[in-house]
Amino acid sequence: MAAPAAIAAPSDAAAFYRGKVLRILVGSPPGGGYDIYARLVAPALAEKLGAEVLVENKAGNGGLAALATLLTRPADGLTIMNGSAEAAILSQMLGRPGVTWDVVKLQWLAKLAAAPKLWFAGKTARYQTIADTRQAPRLTWSATGPADDISDVQAIISYVLGLHSKIVVGYRGSGDMSLAVISNEVDCGLLSADSALPHIDSIKPLALFGAKRWSHLPDLPTLREVAPLPADKAWIVDLRENIGEAQRAMVAAPGVPTDRINYLRSAFAKILTDPAVIAEGARTNRELEYMSGTDLQAVVAELMKAAGQRLPEFKKIVLDTYF
Repeated sequence: MAAPAAIAAPSDAAAFYRGKVLRILVGSPPGGGYDIYARLVAPALAEKLGAEVLVENKAGNGGLAALATLLTRPADGLTIMNGSAEAAILSQMLGRPGVTWDVVKLQWLAKLAAAPKLWFAGKTARYQTIADTRQAPRLTWSATGPADDISDVQAIISYVLGLHSKIVVGYRGSGDMSLAVISNEVDCGLLSADSALPHIDSIKPLALFGAKRWSHLPDLPTLREVAPLPADKAWIVDLRENIGEAQRAMVAAPGVPTDRINYLRSAFAKILTDPAVIAEGARTNRELEYMSGTDLQAVVAELMKAAGQRLPEFKKIVLDTYF
């Protein structure tokens, strides 16, 4: 009798979603990278589910207020989140205040995309090159908050290059952080490269933080290319690059019934490999880089253990030294 129940489960989940309203939480204001990706897939998701799909922006705490909100909603699968898996991992790994989740128990639905981080200055910034930044008596950066998946990379760059950095927190999202750099309110910024690209005519790219160059800026070198890393500091770049591979992802709360999780995972597998959706993303420089929810679940569990015995040192560098 088990086989008929297994066969019925997907149709039960399909019936549950049909005609309902599904909300995608986003932890940044409208127009930010996570918001754009959520709105990119929302129409296709609505069509697959036969449901109305709404994007709900809830900025705060470096994008993690939305994740905390997800855990307060009913665990029925009608609220999911498009958020930063890397920020969720980092905040839990670092024991940040307000962490109410366990990333291993969260139910990951799909990875949408990953892009390297782009380190940039303003067109009229006082420090125009990496060599300039290394001579600066004080170098300021814009960020939303500690361990927001931006400020931690800024701290790591500062650590490996020996920069005299001060990370200024409190900005609302990628737009505010970019504007602070463009207006010379701060000296440098760092964003996911796909979020920085719309501002490319107003900024001066310095380097990419990632394992390889990026197709949209093929002539821009990585940090490793422009500044060979000291042997005793390379470990932290390796660690952070690995965490960065789990970037923009859809996630549901613990406790959502398994049949609904499997149904959503199946829907995202079809949507994120659909040539029409891929083409629409490419048109707006938002490439999709799909990973299944099952595979991402395993990646997240491994990344939570990645710092190992160096976790106290990692915490000190990314939370204390440059704020």
